[in-house]
Amino acid sequence: MYGSLFKSATRIIFGKKPAINTLIQTRNKMKTHKAAAKRFIKTGNGFKRKQAGRNHGNGGFSANSIRQLDSFVPVTAKGGHLKKLKNSL
Repeated sequence: MYGSLFKSATRIIFGKKPAINTLIQTRNKMKTHKAAAKRFIKTGNGFKRKQAGRNHGNGGFSANSIRQLDSFVPVTAKGGHLKKLKNSL
């Protein structure tokens, strides 16, 4: 009975907030997923990524097709990974 009265009196005197409220306030921030941050670039319209197939196994490709693989392509909503990508970045 007197415990809760004592706690509220010390809060009024010293002005300290309970530790539970501060824990809830800081829990909402998410950390950036660093692997996703290295692979995707955020733009005004969404996200873009590098084209796949450039690293190896392309010895028989023409120079023109290799050059086309250097470009960035937009990330589409197909596959349902766009929401996860927004949360991780």
